[in-house]
Amino acid sequence: MNRRTFLKIAGMTSITFAAGCTSNPESRFFSLVEAPDDMVPGIADWYASTCRECPGGCGIIAKNREGRVVKVEGNPLHPINAGKLCMRGQAALQGIYNPDRIKTPLLKEKDQLRPISFSRAEALLHERTSQAVHKGPDRIYMLTEVVGESLLTLFSESLQRWGSPPPLVFEPYAYEALKTANEKIFGIQGLPAYHMDKADVLVSLGADFLETWLSPVEYARKFKAMHALNHGRKGFFCNISGYRSLTGANADLWLSCKPGTEAHVAMGLVHQVIRSGRGKNLPESLVSTIKQVSSPFNKEAVVRASGISAENFDRTATRLETAKKPLIIGPGTACDNALQTNMAANLLNLIFDPQLTLFDFEGQHRVETAARRSQILAFFERLNRDPVDLLLLNNTNPVFSMPWEPTVTEALKQKHLFVVSFSSFMDETTALADLVIPTRLPLETWDEYSGKGGMVSTLQPAMGPLTDAPGIGDVFLRSNGSQTPDNYTAYLYRHLTEKKIIEDTKGWVQALQQGGIFKQNRRAPSFRPPEIEPALLHKAFDNLSVPSPSELAFMAVPSIRFFDGRGANRPWLCEVPDPLTQISWQTPVLMHPKTLKAKGLAQEDMVEIQSETGRLNAPVYETEGVHPNSLVMAIGQGHQDYGRYAARTGTNPLVLIPRATDPVSGGPLWATTTVSVRATGHIVKLAHTDGSRTQHGRKIALSVSLDQLEHGKSHEKHGLTMENFPFTLPLPQGYDPHRDFYPPHDHDTYRWGMTVDLDKCIGCGACAAACYAENNVGVVGVERIVQGREMAWLRVERYQDPESGEKITFLPMMCQHCDNAPCESVCPVYAPHHSKEGLNNQIYNRCIGTRFCSQNCPYKVRRFNWFDWEWPDPMSLQLNPNVTVRSKGIMEKCSFCIQRIKYAHGVAKNENRMIEDGDVVPACVQTCPTNAMVFGNFMDPKSRVRKQASDPRAYQVMGYLNTKPAVIYLKKVIQEI
Repeated sequence: MNRRTFLKIAGMTSITFAAGCTSNPESRFFSLVEAPDDMVPGIADWYASTCRECPGGCGIIAKNREGRVVKVEGNPLHPINAGKLCMRGQAALQGIYNPDRIKTPLLKEKDQLRPISFSRAEALLHERTSQAVHKGPDRIYMLTEVVGESLLTLFSESLQRWGSPPPLVFEPYAYEALKTANEKIFGIQGLPAYHMDKADVLVSLGADFLETWLSPVEYARKFKAMHALNHGRKGFFCNISGYRSLTGANADLWLSCKPGTEAHVAMGLVHQVIRSGRGKNLPESLVSTIKQVSSPFNKEAVVRASGISAENFDRTATRLETAKKPLIIGPGTACDNALQTNMAANLLNLIFDPQLTLFDFEGQHRVETAARRSQILAFFERLNRDPVDLLLLNNTNPVFSMPWEPTVTEALKQKHLFVVSFSSFMDETTALADLVIPTRLPLETWDEYSGKGGMVSTLQPAMGPLTDAPGIGDVFLRSNGSQTPDNYTAYLYRHLTEKKIIEDTKGWVQALQQGGIFKQNRRAPSFRPPEIEPALLHKAFDNLSVPSPSELAFMAVPSIRFFDGRGANRPWLCEVPDPLTQISWQTPVLMHPKTLKAKGLAQEDMVEIQSETGRLNAPVYETEGVHPNSLVMAIGQGHQDYGRYAARTGTNPLVLIPRATDPVSGGPLWATTTVSVRATGHIVKLAHTDGSRTQHGRKIALSVSLDQLEHGKSHEKHGLTMENFPFTLPLPQGYDPHRDFYPPHDHDTYRWGMTVDLDKCIGCGACAAACYAENNVGVVGVERIVQGREMAWLRVERYQDPESGEKITFLPMMCQHCDNAPCESVCPVYAPHHSKEGLNNQIYNRCIGTRFCSQNCPYKVRRFNWFDWEWPDPMSLQLNPNVTVRSKGIMEKCSFCIQRIKYAHGVAKNENRMIEDGDVVPACVQTCPTNAMVFGNFMDPKSRVRKQASDPRAYQVMGYLNTKPAVIYLKKVIQEI
């Protein structure tokens, strides 16, 4: 035995002895004598499943370490998201580990909820169902979120056994106007998907398909496939709406129209293109009817009604007329005349493409199963009117989504009605229930959910359950008196075999391994234009309403972070700022500078907004991204319950929305024109993370026009000024003795770096959320954000054009891992360390907190821990065991996910090879829906990063400071309109 081995054994013996003497059992060492077959300590297991943070149904793979999930990624085999994930999907972990998760059933007694056992809760549920069944039919009602076909079938079978109607599916965003327009114009029920990637011109009338609309991760990928630079050409995207969402910020042309006039603009385009001779393949009778109906919507009338310029209208019409494969999609949620706007969009698609080759009718979106809002209202009215004994609620929160509707609250408070809520969180609706039964969350359960038709996407437990909560399928199987099968997993297997989706156990295992059954090479069914009754079009468009020029329209819009509010209890989503406003934790009201001037208001003023249904107070955010006649607020915050991160945080704008629904589509009205605004005299400091909205002439987020790009400017520059400083790779060839004081670094085989294509970045913030999840970044809260003490390693900066605030560029900013790193030369203890592979490492044990490095960093990407950030139990279980959890007094910043680099080193060593291009994928690169980021080795001339560094668009942010950043950006390509 040598001296080194002896010291190892002696040291471990001492530690083990000390641990055995402690009175704290949690600090003892344990050995896995009989470890599970699928678990090796220190080695991750991956489980394929399906994201349920919205109805989109993206495929995910969950990383399990020692029995707990520490990260979720996109499933690369899944056809919807192709391995990518949005910020809400990244935050799914915080549902599992939420400290306010309900762990035991709760029974209401004397208006107080007290805990009971799961066996008692299920016995009480069985007792209540039996009593209701004995009283007669239709005594049990159910409201559920959008679920998979198997679970929905089980719900329906159970209610049928109980002699009651099938469940009603509730989603706040049910796309009633779009479903109705598809039925009236195409003769098709439901929500077909779009082949957006095959279009060459895209016109959106307000749909936020990059944020929440239908399937945002899928459409982000398809949009950038259409809009990407390809052989010197790009697809064209025009967005027409009264509010510039993140989707509108990515448009080549945003037309700011008066709220509610999107249908006028769409019908004006119909009038223009039908007069130019398009639509020849349609039936003559239909063409004649379209000409007649659209005749009142000439250019002059449209310009007068909408407020857009005649020049921009002509530009859009010309682009459509000259397009080979144009695609027009309708409005988002907050749009008056939404049905007519969707119908006009469908007419345009019929005119340009009578066969609708850009529509996927087999892959229709699962959210189409949601009931119309009018049906939901009728459902609660029946509860108040009919003798119903038992109401079952599955993960729905109508009290928050319809705060202005007293029918909902009155129904839930009825003494004779026993309300059971299957929910793991105490939201506004669950707080009114008589019995709360928490169930397993998606990462803990067996199920299937297909976000689109033509596929089956599976769910499986990616970890052992943290609580004793059962799966909701098992609860229903035990409660409905069914003898077989005895558990929901067996029921699911039987359902899939009966549907011929799988044949046997082998097919079941294969489906679980790849995350589902995905059909390939599907043949699109042929489409024939239906016969549209002329009276239908006349009724829709003859009396199209025009808003008053003096009216202020209030719009409640979906949030990219919180969706409809279900994500508001995830602290990552609260902390990551809104991409457009750069505001965290708060819900401001967006107002145009002209509106502020007319009202005598300024940014950060607290205002009171009042409508016929309610009133609210909110701080003002000034932006040119809304029409002067618009007030805009994001939906999602303002909860009264829902845990510590959501309760009494922000404001719920839905209190101002009218109760009425559209008489034809049955959809809710997400906007109102009867609002008043007044100052309260108070000022609220906004928790924004942007220092400035513009670059002040510095070369940070750069762009280039298509015309300039065609000339192929090179990187050959010679000088020392901002304008003529040369492009300097972080390699020895990037050094010049006439310019550089320090000698070049000698890197060993690898020089890691990244390229970021600003032309592909949509600013969605998924990379920022993934960085929080991967690297144990602390959540600081609203007060610290206001003080400027955010901890994000990666931020997506938003810069406006100083001459035109409508033009926006997004730039992901992280540590640049400079070769001439200014932080390294000023630290007195060498905590910033330049590694042999070019990484700017931060050695935490050396850091003494001088913060000299942060002062000397021109990119301001280093974060100092002023506090020990809290990880309330069991949230500490989400921490990545491969990454150090930093403490007070330590500086930290982006590491290029060095833990993943080290893992790739281990794999390559075991396989006796070098690390190959693509082996190392940092968290931000992995999740980006548009593949805007690429990571690799600059010393490999065949690597993607090295090749992209030779692109004429390549540049370095503030490279004239001679820091030689290892993050190379590609300029955004602007189309001259």
